[in-house]
Amino acid sequence: MNAFVGKPYVSIEGAAEMNNLRVYGNLQPTGGKAPVELLARIPSDECDCPEELWRVDGLLLLFHFEADGSSEAFIYAGDWETETILNAVSLDDLRAKAFQWSADLVDKGGKLE
Repeated sequence: MNAFVGKPYVSIEGAAEMNNLRVYGNLQPTGGKAPVELLARIPSDECDCPEELWRVDGLLLLFHFEADGSSEAFIYAGDWETETILNAVSLDDLRAKAFQWSADLVDKGGKLE
């Protein structure tokens, strides 16, 4: 079993849904910002390709899906940033790979080989 790490977060909608699913009896919203939040889903201003901007535990994760599958992902953390190329077959695939890349980077202290 893994211990819960981080600050608990429950949105108003999350509390209602968890209570409706009978996972909890009387779960209450915690307030504050969600640890993962979609900030924008738009066409690129340069080429109309889909882009998404997410906030993930305080970091900004931006990815740009190219039609040929070779897509870019960027992480911005104040004065530090990094980027990579990810190959994906769909926007959903890119989203999963970008989130995994971000998690791997954070787990390794910002240094991937």
